[in-house]
Amino acid sequence: MSNHLIYNIAFSKIKGLNDTQRKVLLSNYHSAENIYNERIHLRFPFSDVNDDFKKILLKDWPLNEAEAEWAFMQKHNIIATCIFDHDYPKRLEQCIDAPTILYVKGQMNFNKKQMVSIVGTRQHTHQVTKVIHEITEGLTHLNIGVISGMALGIDGIAHKTAMDNKIPTWGVLAHGLDQIYPRQHRRLAIDMLTNGGLITENRKGTVPLPYLFPKRNRIVAGMSDATIIVESDIKGGSMITAYLAFGYDRLVFALPGKIHDLKSKGCLLLIKNNHAQMYYDSTHFLETMQWALPQMNPIIKSPKNPQLTLNLGLETLSILEIIERQGPIHPDDIARQLQLAPGVFSTHLLMLEMQDFIFKQAGNLYIRL
Repeated sequence: MSNHLIYNIAFSKIKGLNDTQRKVLLSNYHSAENIYNERIHLRFPFSDVNDDFKKILLKDWPLNEAEAEWAFMQKHNIIATCIFDHDYPKRLEQCIDAPTILYVKGQMNFNKKQMVSIVGTRQHTHQVTKVIHEITEGLTHLNIGVISGMALGIDGIAHKTAMDNKIPTWGVLAHGLDQIYPRQHRRLAIDMLTNGGLITENRKGTVPLPYLFPKRNRIVAGMSDATIIVESDIKGGSMITAYLAFGYDRLVFALPGKIHDLKSKGCLLLIKNNHAQMYYDSTHFLETMQWALPQMNPIIKSPKNPQLTLNLGLETLSILEIIERQGPIHPDDIARQLQLAPGVFSTHLLMLEMQDFIFKQAGNLYIRL
């Protein structure tokens, strides 16, 4: 039995302290065990702590409950990580209100080079799946993980699409690990364990009460370098996550939408108030984050003859890649992104069209063949 873990679990269960206060105490005393030992070994314990906190710390600690929690964890292969441990999420550790303990089912490799949270409304539009696929597909070349909240709607799509693209994904729960909510995501939760997992600050038996959902959003925001809001009304969990991420000095991105669409009102408000940048496409996102762009393969097979390969220049490849990702797309939009001279751009576009790599639809919109 790990004394370090038992004391940390018990310390997290003490009533009367918030997460910020717990973090400060652990930072000053270096461990929950040291705090416990001071209360029983020193004649005048906690001389540097105010009287209110001293009374709380001198009360009996729930060690029996902590041992029961540890036994449950052993039985169900649950791991706990405590703040300031080497495997605690480093980005979250920087947040003043980070939970002092996290329970994890699945993989613990969430201290990746890059982490992104993708969140949004439960009642989304039909185009969301395509949008989230474009986001995650643009990240597959990175050493990245995706965080979301396991809710119905956009959260679930984000987790599923990340797995489809072989990206590790973790869901942050608003309850204990003795249940899965919503029940419709039970299969999804099991699948996520092989390359990602489930995270919660809540002990077993904690039911998903309404106030716990916005509370868990600080973990979603705090574990990530950037948060992407796909669709949201002006109120809701996604907006809470966005404001938390902004408050943690993390970058926030929001997808713009129609001004009269309630599902876009929140995103537009974030952009309007400079709480979020507009998410344009994965290339713009990667450039803003200063993360590496994917390497493009200069060898492209002709669709008319799979055995024939053509060596395309980087500018031609850039045009083709944008059409493949964003098409149907107008040539003006491509030229604006690449900032090529009109004559040079037209030559590359014509070459791609003549070689049957692309096709011009009605309205002068190009698609990839």
